[in-house]
Amino acid sequence: MNHKKGTDIIKRYKKNTKNGKEKKDNNIYLNIQILLSIIIIITCFMFRGRDNNTFEYVQNSYKEFFETDTYLESTFSYNSFMRKMYNELQARYGQLITAISQMNGKGSASFYPNNVSTKKYTLDKKGIVPTEGYISSPFGCRANPFDESKKDFHTGVDIANAKGTFIKAAFDGVVIKADSSNISGNYIKIESEDNIVTLYAHNQFLLVKEGDKVLAGQVIATMGDTGYATGPHVHFEFIINGVRYNPIYAIEI
Repeated sequence: MNHKKGTDIIKRYKKNTKNGKEKKDNNIYLNIQILLSIIIIITCFMFRGRDNNTFEYVQNSYKEFFETDTYLESTFSYNSFMRKMYNELQARYGQLITAISQMNGKGSASFYPNNVSTKKYTLDKKGIVPTEGYISSPFGCRANPFDESKKDFHTGVDIANAKGTFIKAAFDGVVIKADSSNISGNYIKIESEDNIVTLYAHNQFLLVKEGDKVLAGQVIATMGDTGYATGPHVHFEFIINGVRYNPIYAIEI
């Protein structure tokens, strides 16, 4: 075999090997596209009838993801997408059980208090999420965590994580209460503009005192399980003029 012919064979072999690898990589990427497309289509179908917020988020994220050259170069974060979808699901679950409570238990003072409202609201500027973790109990009617045969109305959102996790102020404001009780454990109340009060309960340690001015994002406590709690979490409430609303609409998620 002459030298030129041998060189040509080697070049063709390398080219075919490279093309095969590229084809394999493309097939993997195509399979990822197909899988995510199915998941996104199902998700859109489930939520589009409720409102357009979730649908538009999924649609825009999908577009951003697949218009980039490669998966790794995309600025779309899988983790942020999953976190957004998880919070959306929790919010929808809260709306569902609230609707059930209105149908089945309207007027029943045993678990539908007078100082709550299930109405959706908007703020000029949303607050920050008060801690890292997952929503272990949404706003609305639920089975009592200590006696599942009974119903009660959960007036806030529980965000669970490890004991000692930092708790942050959702809004700028002034600490109007930093105290302890048998039910709420170590808790903090912060008053902000427009008669807005936020409550952070079941804390391990309180890092602010009454009268302190705090900024949104400032660490005010550490997560605990003090008071009436089944495990470490923060019970977060959003209150306007004494009425408790679903905190999900108040924070930027």
